[in-house]
Amino acid sequence: MSEAAGSGQERRVFRRLRVNLAIVFRVDKTSKMRMQIEDKDIRATMIDLSEGGVSILTNYDISEGSVLSMKFTLFKVDSDDVSFYGPMDIVGEVKYHHVLANNEYRLGIVFKKVATDDLGEIVNFIGNAA
Repeated sequence: MSEAAGSGQERRVFRRLRVNLAIVFRVDKTSKMRMQIEDKDIRATMIDLSEGGVSILTNYDISEGSVLSMKFTLFKVDSDDVSFYGPMDIVGEVKYHHVLANNEYRLGIVFKKVATDDLGEIVNFIGNAA
């Protein structure tokens, strides 16, 4: 994700897919936020997914630059079958956080460490949803 100089128009490298998936994350032990969250898994809602990262909704104000360990599962529903892939263990960095209503925050997270197989499944998941 980068912005064109002076235009204010955002240019994304990867196609985003709107989703509504459960995600669990933990703040990396080197982050300042870690002490405030007391080393616990935090449940959130993933609202979009791309090959390069995710956007999530959470009740925790996680600062930009925080490193998160995330877990989530992708699933595909066909007419007579449901298939699952995961859980995926992915490390990401918070690139932005926006304050929303009702003590909720939207975090934009860029992937920093993703297994090759997991990345392939993310690409397939997004491609099959088109």
